[in-house]
Amino acid sequence: MRTQRGFTLIELIVVTSIIVVLLGFITINLVNSQQKASLTSTGEILLADLKQQQLKSMIGDTEGRDSSDTYGIHFDSNKYVLFHGLIYSPFDPSNSVINLEDNMQFNNAGFDIIFSKLSGEIPAVTTIDLQENTNSSLKRIHLNTLGVITQVESL
Repeated sequence: MRTQRGFTLIELIVVTSIIVVLLGFITINLVNSQQKASLTSTGEILLADLKQQQLKSMIGDTEGRDSSDTYGIHFDSNKYVLFHGLIYSPFDPSNSVINLEDNMQFNNAGFDIIFSKLSGEIPAVTTIDLQENTNSSLKRIHLNTLGVITQVESL
């Protein structure tokens, strides 16, 4: 009798099933990593913009205008706006609008953070909630009345 060499159908199905399951886990982990990286990078840009607006208020930056002014950030659900002055005006052409990615939003939208001239202080302790909608990851930024970022939480 002659023996035939090769794999049985059951062996091929088992190996293929294991490979498919492993590829599924890898794909899920890569997607989650990308979403976390997106939330992290958006949060880092927001932190940099907060610090920049505070610094402009403290040093009396005029941005080419005749006098110095306060600077602030207005938060909408899908964007935030960098502005100058005591009151946010959506029609001011000097505003800088930063749109969030489609899967991001601010949970506590519709408020302003305005840094006072010279001191950079803000009127009250403030919390900013930035959420990534796909997996409900949350980045919470805490500011004290001195305008200092006291804590950044990833929830």
